[in-house]
Amino acid sequence: MKRIAVNIEICDGCGVCQLVCSAQKAGQWHPSFSRIIIKRDEEFGLNVPIFCMHCSNPPCETFCVMNLIYKDHDSDLTLRHEDRCIGCRACEIACPFSAAIMDPISEAVVNCDLCGGDPQCVKYCPAGALAFIDISEAADKKRRQTAGLQILEASRKL
Repeated sequence: MKRIAVNIEICDGCGVCQLVCSAQKAGQWHPSFSRIIIKRDEEFGLNVPIFCMHCSNPPCETFCVMNLIYKDHDSDLTLRHEDRCIGCRACEIACPFSAAIMDPISEAVVNCDLCGGDPQCVKYCPAGALAFIDISEAADKKRRQTAGLQILEASRKL
């Protein structure tokens, strides 16, 4: 299984990933139509694009009052029947990653679906901060990044 991994050390927060996503999903070049959120940490100078993590037991699925969210058994992606969403936002509140996003056009909550296995944001990231890699490789990268951030935080406190 493949997922999007972010190298936060080289992401400059340019927002191209959001623009490409919005063009792909909504046909418009505007970050508010994207299924990606960029979290900015001014103190540490970090920009972190947030994507759906496609949890193995997604809280959004549990909290969806309309039972519209499901795990696709073939791709192991967390998907939704967006056309039947009533926009109550319970899934958005339940997402621990803040990756469930209200679409202002359809008034439905949406999430990244990896563009059906060909994520456009990865293709067009000018800094090369995004990679579409096997989940085991992504977990290893995340552990290394987390360890690096913890060391950075500890050194700043000294």
